[in-house]
Amino acid sequence: MSAQTSATAATPRETAAPRPHRWRRQEGQALLETAITLPLMLLLLLGFLAVLVRVEAQLELDAATSLAAAAAVTAPAASPLAFEYARRTWTGTLRQYPYLRPGDLEGCAAYRPGQVVTCRGSAILDYGETPMGLVVPLPVRIESAATARSSAYRSR
Repeated sequence: MSAQTSATAATPRETAAPRPHRWRRQEGQALLETAITLPLMLLLLLGFLAVLVRVEAQLELDAATSLAAAAAVTAPAASPLAFEYARRTWTGTLRQYPYLRPGDLEGCAAYRPGQVVTCRGSAILDYGETPMGLVVPLPVRIESAATARSSAYRSR
């Protein structure tokens, strides 16, 4: 008799309650919703990070241009070294960031004592050097300007 009861005993699959079709449809719907929303959320996240990289790049360019103007007024008055000091400082500062390619630096020329020196710089923000290159595939040109005043008592 024990052999007969073990042969007729139900397997775990047979004893489990069958799942209604409604649950299977809900699981499929949840999978479809996830497949649609996950790429959109990832795109939004990368877009937000791209804005942050743009803001950081602008701040770095502003700092480099400001340092260039300050370096220009450290050269002797009326000296052509003013632009050389500014250019070296500006390119050296921007070189630390692989996604910023220095462009033009203008206006950091020789000055007279007490004169204001204005430097204008530009750079190319290359999103391709960052993960945000998926969202913003094209390079962006950014610009900055800064001034520094030399001392009125500065001599050569």
